[in-house]
Amino acid sequence: MAFEDQLVNGRYRIAGEVGRGATSVVWRAVDERLDRIVAIKQLDSPWGPAHGADVCDPAIQEARLGSRIDHPYAIGVHDVFEESGSMYLVLEYLPSRSLTELLVAQGPLPPREVARLGRRIASALAAAHAKGVVHGDVSPNNVLVTGDGIAKITDFGYSRAVGDEPADRVVGVVGTPAYVAPEVAAGYAGGCPSDVFSLGATLYTALEGCPPFGASIRTTSILRRIVSGRLTPPHHEGPLADIILRMLDHDPAARPAMPEVVDLLRAVMTAPDRPVAAPPRRHRRVAAVAAASLVVAGSLVWAGTAGEPQTRGTAEVPPAVAVPAPLSSVTAAPPVVATSSRAVPVPKPMQEIRQAGCSARFDITNVWNDGAQVLVTVHNDRPTRLSGWVVSWKLPAENDIRQLWSGALSRQGPTVAVRDLGWNALLEPDASASFGFILDVPSGTPGRPQLTCRQT
Repeated sequence: MAFEDQLVNGRYRIAGEVGRGATSVVWRAVDERLDRIVAIKQLDSPWGPAHGADVCDPAIQEARLGSRIDHPYAIGVHDVFEESGSMYLVLEYLPSRSLTELLVAQGPLPPREVARLGRRIASALAAAHAKGVVHGDVSPNNVLVTGDGIAKITDFGYSRAVGDEPADRVVGVVGTPAYVAPEVAAGYAGGCPSDVFSLGATLYTALEGCPPFGASIRTTSILRRIVSGRLTPPHHEGPLADIILRMLDHDPAARPAMPEVVDLLRAVMTAPDRPVAAPPRRHRRVAAVAAASLVVAGSLVWAGTAGEPQTRGTAEVPPAVAVPAPLSSVTAAPPVVATSSRAVPVPKPMQEIRQAGCSARFDITNVWNDGAQVLVTVHNDRPTRLSGWVVSWKLPAENDIRQLWSGALSRQGPTVAVRDLGWNALLEPDASASFGFILDVPSGTPGRPQLTCRQT
């Protein structure tokens, strides 16, 4: 793991942390050879340095595909290298915040601003599609916005070249849950129309203040709504809403291509202003944006149920988007490959510990001989909004935490603490967020820790 003031690859001086996810950290760094500020994305294998190959190929794939895109509204990729068991991507540095953070702080954006932002991102994605690159994870998390309103698309970590996957190949669900297209939610490989859908869902969120298919923290609930087409009709009316609904068409063939989206949004930008009614109060609860982004580092791959890798068949993809296999097997938690041949009792859920207006619930969702999968749910018990949270407890000496998702881990002796990642920090009254991890338990069964939850 890199640290501040460290020199990596003989030229990049780490200057400070910009953000982090479950398996990656983004640093601000100085390129001492070219005397410029860059962003460095460090990817670590969740299984430790000995399994560094787990991240090598995806990092190189992201660098290769991202470097194809030379566009003013796409974050540029400068370099990729390996050092001390980690892969590093050197990226363009943009002082900014994500669209998720902007919406949480300011609320829904005016239609003309949404159209301007959308046109810029659409033009970058159109350039990517022209180069044969599908982004694969367009969401508010991956749209960066500067103080003067410039927007750029980032994170080609789940991108792929058109033609890399056969059209009828069944794959794991990839992307941010609330923003994936129906064909992706159903488990098939996405294409350029899937990016159009995801951008439409992102613009819907920017305009309405909440995602088009809801903001449930249960991934399966969101995916079922997307596959069944249960979209919440937008409150706004007019040309922009009409364009977004075309982009969100259930049939990929009926969606406009990305270059057409650019032209349509440009027309909205140049059209005369018209009065638009303010969204009702229920649409102003923009913490739903954060809840809808409950993912690892802004995105996640779902590949099957816990304890069992996904083994769907390779049925031919029907025309448009028919609903294939049931989605009951889709889960937000990473698959657990270790299984047990003996029956291990699952402890009952931990009672909620209420302190400083929030509570934390510790649930063991799967167990095997030497470990367990844990889900911790944080609940806002306050009558007002919770602006951030941290959950702490004492970890038994023989236990260890690995593969954490949707939280940032710190340790001080036997005490561990997991804090929010920013995008899942704000909780409205009676709202919840969650994080999870794999718990190594060399001997015995998982204990029942005394949790402490507090606002940050």
